[in-house]
Amino acid sequence: MNVGKSIKVALAKREMRSGDLAKILGVTPQTVSNMSSRATCTGQMLIHLAQSFDMKVSEFVALGED
Repeated sequence: MNVGKSIKVALAKREMRSGDLAKILGVTPQTVSNMSSRATCTGQMLIHLAQSFDMKVSEFVALGED
């Protein structure tokens, strides 16, 4: 699982910017940038990310799979 890749792919599919995601999550754009450069995150954040893109966690994780 590569959360950073999942975030980047989901943002592109939704035609969103990282700032848009930051507002949805209630975090700073820097936090989204940090998450985008990581391979993993907490389970709770994974759930929030998937919900932000209106996806199931499994769908979101699959975006980062090779």
